[in-house]
Amino acid sequence: MTWRRQEFLADIARTGVLTPEYAEDVLVRLAHHSAGIEGNTLTLADTVTLLVDERTPTAGTPVRELYEVANHYQGLARIVQAVADDEPLSLDLVTDLHAALMDHLTHDPGRFKTSSNIVTGASWRPAPPEQVPELMRQWADQAEWQTANLDNQPLLEAIAGAHIAFEHIHPFSDGNGRTGRAIIAYQTIRRFGFPAIIQVAQRSAYISMLDTQETSSLTRLLAAALAGETDRRLQFPSDRGGRTTEEGADGGEET
Repeated sequence: MTWRRQEFLADIARTGVLTPEYAEDVLVRLAHHSAGIEGNTLTLADTVTLLVDERTPTAGTPVRELYEVANHYQGLARIVQAVADDEPLSLDLVTDLHAALMDHLTHDPGRFKTSSNIVTGASWRPAPPEQVPELMRQWADQAEWQTANLDNQPLLEAIAGAHIAFEHIHPFSDGNGRTGRAIIAYQTIRRFGFPAIIQVAQRSAYISMLDTQETSSLTRLLAAALAGETDRRLQFPSDRGGRTTEEGADGGEET
């Protein structure tokens, strides 16, 4: 793997956004659930073994599945660094997240697709490659303005809508789902102090929301995730959560 646990924890500690203890808990859950939504078979216990104990969980585990999880070391570190630096949601951040999450997994990490792709079972077709650069510039400009200027329920609605729009553009040859969910983590840590993590158990409902563009349903899912994360973070009393504001609680109430 290109990153190790100590590199990740050191990077997190330097930012001061999350404590290493809470960040490691987020890392394990984000990696497990986001990879699992894409079909990764590692269990939550396997993910702990790989990311915390730094051991291969089961002999014969496909190398690809190990990278799908372990690449979240660098992915989450990039998210937290962006929050610490007040970095806007830009094309550079999006492509950096894709490059981190798809390291060793694709031939074009961090680069937009150059050929058409499809989403198996979807009722819609992704944007053609020649339209992606301009669509993504427009997407990033709008998503950044919304992330920076909206609050509470309108902010969560904007995050949900931006995620659906991103997935329908489908700007990369592979890794669009993982990158899109990493962007949600960035937006919610930036504005609420902790991430909204979509769980693998919600996979079927979540995929349906993307397919039918159910922004209101995805908004409720994100609000519930944030409410649960508010309680979970209390288990880490030393966590500074420097970006938490009063709108965090409000955003989680309207479910």
